[in-house]
Amino acid sequence: VLGNAHVSLFFAGGQSPGSARRALADYAQAERVDPAAAANPDLHLNRATLLQYLERFQAALEGLSRAAELAPGWDEPRKRHGNLLEFLSRLCGLLANK
Repeated sequence: VLGNAHVSLFFAGGQSPGSARRALADYAQAERVDPAAAANPDLHLNRATLLQYLERFQAALEGLSRAAELAPGWDEPRKRHGNLLEFLSRLCGLLANK
């Protein structure tokens, strides 16, 4: 919950690097302290969303994959994973044709 609060502050407060750092630290602590949190697909999806905005694309893809593993019936992580791969593919194409 605290990680989500910092993510909200990140987006509402001008994308402060401090809020992003605190959110990532809170997500990591939740995983260490609570095994149920580590198995929560929402945690992985929310962290992946933040990582994507921070342009940490590999970690974002890994988080989306983990969320999809934990919730096989939930389409959102797979949809976002596909969208991010498509974006990165287009970006690579644009850079190659620069």
